[in-house]
Amino acid sequence: MEQPTVSQSVESEIEDRPNVQFVHSMLRLVLAVRYRKNLVVAVMAAAVLLGGLYYATATRLYSSKAALLITQTRPDRLDTSITNEESLRQNAMPTFENMIRSAVVIEGALKSLSPADLIDLANLPREYWTTYLQKEINARAIRSTSILEVSYRSKDPRVAANVVRAVVQSYLDFMERMHRGTASELSRMLTQEREELAAKLGRKQQELLDARRHFADMGFRSDGKTLHPMVQRAVFFNDALIAVQKKRVEQEALLATIQTAVQNGEDLGQYLMSVGDAVGREMLLSSLGLGSRDSYAQASMEQNLLADRSELLTIQQNLGPKHPEVVALVERVRMTEQYLASTQERINQRVAELGQSRLGPWIVRMVRQKLDKSRKEEEILNARFEDTRAEAINLSGQLAQIEILERDVKRLSDMNDVLLNQIASLDLKQNGQDVRVAVIEEPKATNRPVSPRLGMVAVLTVLGGLGVSLGLVTLLDSLDDRFRSIEEMQSRLGLPLLTMVHRLEAPESVGPRALVVHAAPTSAASEPFRTLRTALSLTHTDVRQIVVTSAEPGDGKTTVLANLAVCYAQADKRTLLIDADLRRPGLTNLMDMRGPHGLSEILRSEHDIGQMAKLHVRSSGIDGLDILPSGPRPTDPAELLGSPRFSQLLAWAETVYDKILIDSPPTLATTDTAIIGRLVDGVVLVVQPAKNRRRLVTRVVERLNLMKIPLLGLIANRTGDENDQNYYGYHSYGYGYGSGYEYHEEYGNEESPESMTGEECLPYPDETGQDRGDDEDSQALLVPRRVA
Repeated sequence: MEQPTVSQSVESEIEDRPNVQFVHSMLRLVLAVRYRKNLVVAVMAAAVLLGGLYYATATRLYSSKAALLITQTRPDRLDTSITNEESLRQNAMPTFENMIRSAVVIEGALKSLSPADLIDLANLPREYWTTYLQKEINARAIRSTSILEVSYRSKDPRVAANVVRAVVQSYLDFMERMHRGTASELSRMLTQEREELAAKLGRKQQELLDARRHFADMGFRSDGKTLHPMVQRAVFFNDALIAVQKKRVEQEALLATIQTAVQNGEDLGQYLMSVGDAVGREMLLSSLGLGSRDSYAQASMEQNLLADRSELLTIQQNLGPKHPEVVALVERVRMTEQYLASTQERINQRVAELGQSRLGPWIVRMVRQKLDKSRKEEEILNARFEDTRAEAINLSGQLAQIEILERDVKRLSDMNDVLLNQIASLDLKQNGQDVRVAVIEEPKATNRPVSPRLGMVAVLTVLGGLGVSLGLVTLLDSLDDRFRSIEEMQSRLGLPLLTMVHRLEAPESVGPRALVVHAAPTSAASEPFRTLRTALSLTHTDVRQIVVTSAEPGDGKTTVLANLAVCYAQADKRTLLIDADLRRPGLTNLMDMRGPHGLSEILRSEHDIGQMAKLHVRSSGIDGLDILPSGPRPTDPAELLGSPRFSQLLAWAETVYDKILIDSPPTLATTDTAIIGRLVDGVVLVVQPAKNRRRLVTRVVERLNLMKIPLLGLIANRTGDENDQNYYGYHSYGYGYGSGYEYHEEYGNEESPESMTGEECLPYPDETGQDRGDDEDSQALLVPRRVA
């Protein structure tokens, strides 16, 4: 069984992506609804209240309807492709629907209504009554039938029935008046049309007779079984011409073959019977000794020879070889065979003599005579065929002209018959009606209102409330781009949550005492970091090199990384902390290791990696934990991290330490994380749900996945803020911590970035690689404000 290729797997993922996105969208909507359930309940309550108020106060309307059966009494003269019923439904029913609501019919109905039936029109001026009823009268054809329903809704059920009855009666009166005035006019028009058609028919018939006399038409037609004599003559001469041409070609081939045989001295006996007529062949055979008498004698002797041989075989069974009869028969057979053999030798010798002198020229002369005769016959037949073909072609045009006249006469005659039948079948007793209308359902007054309906109001209320509430939830969800819960964050990003860190108070010192796991190892605040160590150890047993990053500055990744390193060191794991944030080295500042030695010096140096690493790696003061600070800030940090020396440094560290933890810049600010992530075993993403926007964090995950960088999981930082305890629902259970890039502002022990190493602080570039240190946005990126 073939394994699926990489391209097939990618195509399968692309095909399943819309389904996955739809499921994620639905889950996101469910979470949003659950978070804002009070809003949904309030909107639904308001919708139910409004629906109940409408149902209680709405004016009750009553409906009445009538049904009309419309039939067509004669076929449509112009439409023969469908039946009368189908023609009526497709072509006439829309017209009847509009006629019901026409001004003429409505005006007729208004004249027959009593003042009590005009309650719906009481508040309208008289000139608007017709327009109002045209809008309120509903006429529709029932699908696939010839039934027309007419209905009307009113405040009074009896008024509704009376209005429908008046409209139906006015429509019937209008149809009767229209057809009564149509009958006589229709008869006159049909009679006039038939007279014009009869005159045209007479002219065409006369033209047909004149054409037949002029062309001497004998009544033969191309579509009959008998051909015209002129056509038969053309066919006869054509067949004879083809036979002569075939014979001439055969004779030309025979002449060429015989001439070649004569030139090459070949045997001409095989051609003797193929040339000349009967007299010529007899003369030739006589000269060879094969005349008719010679042939007869030879044939007779051959028969006698066969009889003697048969008799000899018979008597040899009873008589000996020296018996006189046997001896006589043997002698007679011998003499006959000798005679036949001498005759054949004489003929062969004669043929050979003739072949040298007379036979070849004689055969050639005979073939040429026959060829000349065939060519003459072909010439004569070809001339006769051309003459008869021209006459046949001329005859075809004459016959076609006659056939055209015959078709015109037939068409005019058929139309004349149709008009005569229509005039004869015109039903003056029915006033010439083509369409008949019958009332099959009388309008009735019903006391059950059709509006408002309790069930419809309830359904519309629920649907309207759900629609408005979901719309508001979707709108608020779009405006609020934060993660509303840990479950939503995991579902949206597709990554497991490794731990949740609670916000801690900023330490008053730097170095190891600033790390809560080292300063207070038994406190509850240090448990999330041990949980993180356990999660990584159990789920990723082979991972030794880990990069910790975040979407934006100020998410607390540096402090989380430092405390995780302490946890590994406490578990007897030789751990190396590398500050790879060469732009704003937060880990170096946190551990108070600013100075000229560090990562940048190792990467810029050309000396041995191992010797340089031993020179620049510093002890943290905690057993099992060493730190490689960032060193002086370079002008090209991305190029240094992408150089081969950095991968060589990681390879050296893997031979010395059990765990290598790397602090990298925020992913959206630089490309350093992508460069480092391709060299290590995995990346851990620190997210501050109350601060980071979903779009930004999602963009980070998508970017890392696009570059095939393994993501080990998420760390939710600062999940226990008082402002967010109801939002996340984890206040009583979560842990948190926050420092990172806000370290120098929260602790207040940094005068300026230059004081860290005495060099200029490099701002983070934007996603295009351009520095953003000179505008307000870049300052906000360096130290983002807390988002409520």
